[in-house]
Amino acid sequence: MTRFSMTVCLAATLFSAPAHAAVDDCMVGTWIADLRDIADMMSVQMQGTATPTNGEVSMEILPDGMFTLLADDMTLSIAIPDIPVMSVKVVGYSAGRIDAADNAFIAAVDDYTLVGSADVLGQTMEIPFDSATGMGGGGIGWFECTADTLRFEATAGGEVNPNQMPRLWHRR
Repeated sequence: MTRFSMTVCLAATLFSAPAHAAVDDCMVGTWIADLRDIADMMSVQMQGTATPTNGEVSMEILPDGMFTLLADDMTLSIAIPDIPVMSVKVVGYSAGRIDAADNAFIAAVDDYTLVGSADVLGQTMEIPFDSATGMGGGGIGWFECTADTLRFEATAGGEVNPNQMPRLWHRR
């Protein structure tokens, strides 16, 4: 089965679920994102290196699937070839709903306020984010959950889409 057909089957399964289906019990609670994993994702996206230096990203998932993701001064030091090292900070939250069953998920965001800023050579520049492309913007894909670890792999058109849901979380 191709990734595309798996995504279509996943969407059909989740959309056919009751409107207020609960998430897997394992997902309920407060999770802290692995900042090293977020930095690794950023390194690939920006074709450079990223190192976490401050803050955290947390997410609370309720039994009905409602979630809130909070970026609390998450700061990364980012080095890109031919550009001075920059400090990138993300603050704000996203909130919405996750429908998750049989290791498949769809996350939709209703409220998105994440804001990024980069400090380069003493100058601060705003980095535009939106729920369609930014971290915490939702997604569709698969998940794995254990007592202390939650992992998401979001897919879009058959390709892994690392922009959306941070991949690796640990229970608070």
